[in-house]
Amino acid sequence: MTRSNRVNPATPRPSGGDRGSLPHVRALDGVRGLAVSAVLAFHGGVALLPGGFLGVDAFFVLSGFLITALLLTEHVGTGRIDLLAFWARRVRRLMPALLIMLAAVLVAGRWLLSADELPALRTDALSAVAYAANWHLMARGGYFAQTAPPSPLQHTWSLAIEEQFYLVWPVLLLVILAACRGFGDRRRRAVVVVLCLGGAAESTIAAAMLSGGDTDRLYYGTDTRAAALLIGGAVAAVLAGREPAARRWHPLLGSLALAGAAVTGWLWATADGGARWLFQGGLLSAALAVAAVIAHAVRSPGSPTARVLSFA
Repeated sequence: MTRSNRVNPATPRPSGGDRGSLPHVRALDGVRGLAVSAVLAFHGGVALLPGGFLGVDAFFVLSGFLITALLLTEHVGTGRIDLLAFWARRVRRLMPALLIMLAAVLVAGRWLLSADELPALRTDALSAVAYAANWHLMARGGYFAQTAPPSPLQHTWSLAIEEQFYLVWPVLLLVILAACRGFGDRRRRAVVVVLCLGGAAESTIAAAMLSGGDTDRLYYGTDTRAAALLIGGAVAAVLAGREPAARRWHPLLGSLALAGAAVTGWLWATADGGARWLFQGGLLSAALAVAAVIAHAVRSPGSPTARVLSFA
């Protein structure tokens, strides 16, 4: 292959998937890979990553970024957001795998669990299908407990929060864009950024006010975990309509990404899930750190940030 035909792994290319033709940025696959590795390491008891559970927050930031970017791209291209088509794509993308997983767990549960545990497992499965697993599992508790047996479907709590975001955020965004119809594109995006940051601040304040209570209420609550999704949405609104920068190192974003990577690594290596400071601004800091890395990878696809994250 000649030099002219080589494909830069960090360069965005059309995804060919959802309406709006969002570019595919391979560096974001790297963010996913690191995040899921951190979560698996945490649940596997790897001592070096006691804060690996924060990989979920990285997923939240990434989901907020991608969904908001997709919706804004569709609105710019068509002047509207087809909510039914958007929700149908989410169902096709998520529901088949979810149903197969639930069926497998329910079948395995008949062999691996006691008869007393099976009714609770069936209820857990119903809550997962209803996109309410986080609120249901909140009552069961024990995410960070060392003795209480976890539900085999405990991991569906984060998917439930994302699905709730998929249901509510497109409607809110459509209302915001309709209210700003007379504004220019930059002013509309500025309004979205301000509202996203305001919502993230309110979520953090809500978590801080509840931080003296039940840890599971704080960890599972949609309201207390929404900040990361909204931070991702704010980044999408800031970058919407901007072409990737030709230069390999954007001075401001590069510095923020370097700091964000350092903060993320430190949090994953030191955070304790039961620590109150996490819910008094710690989770917000984790979301902002990941957002800085994502912003630089997308804005400067030739940067070291994007190249490292694009490494297969």
